[in-house]
Amino acid sequence: MNKCRKIKPGSVLGIICPSGHPKTIDAVNKFCELLTSHGYNFKLGKSVTAVEGYLAGSDMLRAEDLMEMFKDDTVDAILCFKGGYGAQRILPYLDFEEIKRHPKLLIGFSDITVLLNTLYQFSSMPTVHGEMGACMQHYEKFTFEHFFETLGSGFKTPLKNPTKELNVINEGVAEGVLVGGNLTLVYALMGTPYEIDFKDKILFIEDVNEAPYSVDRMLSALSLSGKLKEVKGVICGYFTGCDSEENQTVDELLVHYLKPLNVPVVTNFQSGHNKPFINVPVGLKVKLDTYNKCVTVLESLYED
Repeated sequence: MNKCRKIKPGSVLGIICPSGHPKTIDAVNKFCELLTSHGYNFKLGKSVTAVEGYLAGSDMLRAEDLMEMFKDDTVDAILCFKGGYGAQRILPYLDFEEIKRHPKLLIGFSDITVLLNTLYQFSSMPTVHGEMGACMQHYEKFTFEHFFETLGSGFKTPLKNPTKELNVINEGVAEGVLVGGNLTLVYALMGTPYEIDFKDKILFIEDVNEAPYSVDRMLSALSLSGKLKEVKGVICGYFTGCDSEENQTVDELLVHYLKPLNVPVVTNFQSGHNKPFINVPVGLKVKLDTYNKCVTVLESLYED
């Protein structure tokens, strides 16, 4: 496993848009000001100001932007400014062996799920399912402090919901490398060379604005493929805006598909498309403990 270099005051944080483009450059500037106020320097990628339809420039431009940030040894970590759509399209243009030679932290969520998992699987480096700059105006105290705590020191304490009780579907304790992220993207990678390996893993899933039947379809596919049977535990984050007025809730679907697995399963973990936002590592070993209602990261994010 290639650990990431430690982030400290004065570190240079590369900012890119591997998916959609920012709504305004003003939002990017405000995020840069926030980073500067905490003692960090920044480098803007060319994708930040590029526009091609709903994408932040062409597939090749976005791929080259990511590659250049990894190869630039003056850049200490890479922050994805926003999600949207498009990260999956750049996968064929990434040189995972070259990335492996320049390990550094990458943070993002939502559409960035595809990068979080492929960088772990193909470049043997941990990543972080974490908050992004485009959401900065919605940061509240916990999310704000936790974001910079993760940047500075990784995961030193158990991850616990700050405001709401964790819901337990199946009790137990399980250990395994955490994978996953946005359910739609986990589903979208199935049947591709970039399909996520679930074997003996702790699966994390979340989503936003998907109707119950859509969540049902994706969970059904994961179940029918046999992949769900391979996991050691499941952590379900926010499913924001996913319920409807129909007589079927996402919570009921999660019970239907996950309870029969007979592994520890929790829901309502506060990570994903809502606030407060708990950052979680992709590619590091964690312990899911339903009795203490927490997730403990068992490996260091940063090199010693």
